[in-house]
Amino acid sequence: MKRKYKIAVYAIAKNEEKFINRWYNSMREADTIYVLDTGSTDKTYELLKEKGVQVIKKEITPWRFDKARNESLNLVPEDYDICVCSDLDEIFTPGWRDILESAWEPTTKQLSYLYNWNHDEQGKPLISFRYEKIHTRQDFKWIYPVHEVLEYTGTNYHKTYCNNLILDHYQDTSK
Repeated sequence: MKRKYKIAVYAIAKNEEKFINRWYNSMREADTIYVLDTGSTDKTYELLKEKGVQVIKKEITPWRFDKARNESLNLVPEDYDICVCSDLDEIFTPGWRDILESAWEPTTKQLSYLYNWNHDEQGKPLISFRYEKIHTRQDFKWIYPVHEVLEYTGTNYHKTYCNNLILDHYQDTSK
C-alpha cells in the first residue's frame, strides 16, 4: 500500500528492557520511532539504539507524566502528519498502519481507537475502552502530572473514530 502520511511513534520509557523486542516489532510499521528514556538503569537505552530507535536520555525532576510526554512529543519533527503515543508495554495488532491510514481523514486531528487494558489467562480482553493517543503533530500538548491527557490547543477540532484499530496493554505487574 502506498503511504499517505508520515507517521511517528513516540514514547517514554524507564527500565523497559523486557518489553523492547515485542514493542518494537509492533511499532516498526511507523516511519520512525522516538523514545525519551527517563532514567533507565537496565539496558533499555542500548537495546532501543540497537533497533534503530531515536532515543534520548533525560530525567524529569520532579516527575510529571505530562512533562515527560511533552518532552517525548517534542522529539517528533514538525513535518510529521500523525503522532502515535505508546507505552512499551502496549502493542498494536499487525497491519495497524494500513488501518490507521484508511481511517484518517484530511480534517482529522485526533483518532479514537479500541484499547484493551487487560486480558484473562487465555488472552481475551477483560477491560476495553476508547483511547485517543493518536493525533496530529501540531496543536496538542499533554496536561496533568498524573493521569495525563492530550489537550487540543488549535481550532477546527475533528476526531475520527476507528473501530478496527486495536492497542493491547500488557501491564508489568512487577513495577
